[in-house]
Amino acid sequence: MIPDGPRLSRRSVVAVAAVVVSAGCSGGGGTAGSDGAGHKATQPEPGELALRQAVRDSAALLARYDAVAAAYPALAARLAPLRAEVALHVGAFGGRAAPVPTGSPSPGATSAAPPASSPSAALKSLADEERRLADSRATALLNVPGETARLFASVAAAGAGHVALLGTKGAVR
Repeated sequence: MIPDGPRLSRRSVVAVAAVVVSAGCSGGGGTAGSDGAGHKATQPEPGELALRQAVRDSAALLARYDAVAAAYPALAARLAPLRAEVALHVGAFGGRAAPVPTGSPSPGATSAAPPASSPSAALKSLADEERRLADSRATALLNVPGETARLFASVAAAGAGHVALLGTKGAVR
């Protein structure tokens, strides 16, 4: 019997199906063009721009997790495993994740406004952002080479899992 709980949306199921189909596909390697004067034009490797965007998106999501944990300390332990996975995603995409914040901010640090009006609203906000990123990555994987597509698929699937966990009361411990 399947327990009652959050159900994956049709969009998430379609994204996973797209992942499975595209996981075996690899993009062809493009060749650098010429600027007309015989010099090779510098173009990023296929998927490089998508990876850079993924680093920025994951770093922003990581900052949102930190903001929610700072605004609602009672949620910090609950969010720690998900935050740790998002930090791993930043690294997998080629970026550097910020360390887990400890203690209180330094006196000169500016603090952002609380992420939401209540802990449940903050969790919903995180779930919405995770869903948006999972959908974005599921779309992006169709336009990047094989290994990068597999990475995007894996992280999109993890994001969909985070959405389910963030939407379940007490599921993330």
